[in-house]
Amino acid sequence: MVSKKVYWDREVALDKWRKMLSVGHPSYLPDAVATMEVVEFIHFYGAQRFVADWPALRASLSAAAIGQAATYDMAWSRLVSGGWNLKPTKDFHTMPKRRKQFLLCVARSPGKSIYELAKDLGLQYRRAHEHAQRLINEGKLRAAEVVEGGHRKRKLYPC
Repeated sequence: MVSKKVYWDREVALDKWRKMLSVGHPSYLPDAVATMEVVEFIHFYGAQRFVADWPALRASLSAAAIGQAATYDMAWSRLVSGGWNLKPTKDFHTMPKRRKQFLLCVARSPGKSIYELAKDLGLQYRRAHEHAQRLINEGKLRAAEVVEGGHRKRKLYPC
């Protein structure tokens, strides 16, 4: 029973625990994040549910519990993008499909130029540049200007 790991003094049914977590209950969520290993949390909560809910759950954590959420962020990033660099944001699942693909591509291969990313995704450079600029303005990406082979490039990295 999951409750014995988190709440040693009482029993909580798994369905009730999942329900209370999914609404960001002010004691269930921080207690679970503080006491459970990430693998246990994902196992009991469900991987698909974790991928879908973690950005909103993370946003509802208190400042004290945020410090313990870093390993959960890494697990979410790994499940979503296949890499470790993606930061969970509340609007991730509502982003337009191509912008989300662009962000995931940067998370998987940080340090690529906008041109390289456009080629990888089969996008027009102009569209890739628009996605990059929007994501930079939203604080999801950062750009570093470099000169390679006499050409100025903007290399993109997740924030």
